[in-house]
Amino acid sequence: MAAKEEKPTKIGGYKPTQELGHGAMGSLWLCHDPSLDRMVVVKQMQDGLEENEGNVRRFLQEGYILAHLNHPAIIAPHALWKEKDGKYSISMEFVHGRTLRQILDKCPTPPLWVVMSILYDVLGALGHAHRNGIVHRDLKPSNIMIDRDGRVRLLDFGIAHNDNSVKLLKGDETDQRITAENAILGTVTYMSPEQTMGIEATPASDLFALGVISTEMLLGENVFRGDSFRGTADRIQRLQVTPKAFSKEVPPELVRFVLKLIQKKPKDRPLTANDAADRLSNLMKNYPRDLSPYLGMFLAAVKDADENAEEGDYPSPPVYRNGNRKSILIGFAAGCVLAALTTALKFLYF
Repeated sequence: MAAKEEKPTKIGGYKPTQELGHGAMGSLWLCHDPSLDRMVVVKQMQDGLEENEGNVRRFLQEGYILAHLNHPAIIAPHALWKEKDGKYSISMEFVHGRTLRQILDKCPTPPLWVVMSILYDVLGALGHAHRNGIVHRDLKPSNIMIDRDGRVRLLDFGIAHNDNSVKLLKGDETDQRITAENAILGTVTYMSPEQTMGIEATPASDLFALGVISTEMLLGENVFRGDSFRGTADRIQRLQVTPKAFSKEVPPELVRFVLKLIQKKPKDRPLTANDAADRLSNLMKNYPRDLSPYLGMFLAAVKDADENAEEGDYPSPPVYRNGNRKSILIGFAAGCVLAALTTALKFLYF
C-alpha cells in the first residue's frame, strides 16, 4: 500500500485540504478553489512519471476525454495544467457522496429499484461515451459514485481507450497509440472475457463489466472473483451464471437482462448501451421517472447505518400498478383536452 504524500501547500491555484487517494499514476487531493469559493478534486501526477512520454500521454488523454464528454452522469473537468517541475495536474468537480463500493460494503444487496436506477444512469453515461469513441475499460463499483442528491457519476477515465485521433503533445503529427497490443489493462474481477485474453476492449466489454456489477448487487458477491489473477480470469471465461442463482424476488425480466450483459461472446450482449438502457427502462416503467430523490435518501441511510441499512431506514419510491398509471395518464390527457377547450372558448367569446 502506497504511503500518503505530504500535503502540498498549493496545487495550481488551489489549496489542498485532504488527500483522497493515491494510485500508480498519482494522488487525488480535495482542494479549495478560492476564486469561486468551492471544493474541487485535483489529480496530480506522481513524481517521476513526467519523464515517461507514455505516462504523460495517458494523463493528458484522460483530461482530453473528460473535456470532450458532456453528460450529467460523467465527472466534469475544470482545468489541466503543467507545473513548473514538469508534472501535470487536472482539476475536476467534487462529488460529495459515496462510491458504489462503499455502499455495497455496508449494503451488499441493495433494493431492486436502487440497482436498476444506478444501472440505468451508468448505461446512459456509457452510451454517451461510446458514441464519442470512448471505451472506459475499468468499470467497477469504486468508479461509480452517487452524490447526496442521488445523482450517479462515472469516474476515472485514466485507462480509457479513445478511437479519436488526438494530438496530445506538441509536435504530434498523428495519433499515438497509448496501449500496446495484447496489453491487459483494468481490474481483473470486472473484466470481460476478451480483455482477460489480451484482446482490445470494445463497448461490449464495458457492458460485460456492468453485468458483473449487476450480479454483485443482486447476489451480494462477485461470483467471478477467484483466488488469483489466473483463477479469476478462468472464472470470467468459463463460469456460466444461471437464473437459479438469483433470488425469487428478482423479476425474471431483470434476470434475463443481467444475463444478457454477461454473455461470453461480445456479439451476444446488447447491441449498444442505449439499447440496454431502453430495455431496462421498460422494467422501471412502474416507478417514478426521477428516482434520484429516493436514491439520495437511501444513500443517507446507508451512510448513517452502523451495519446494513434496513428497508425502514429510508422511504421507498411508490410503485404505480399498470391500472393506476393508466388512470393517471388518462386523467392527465383529459386535463390537457379540457384546458385546450377552455382556451379555445375564451378566444371565441372574448
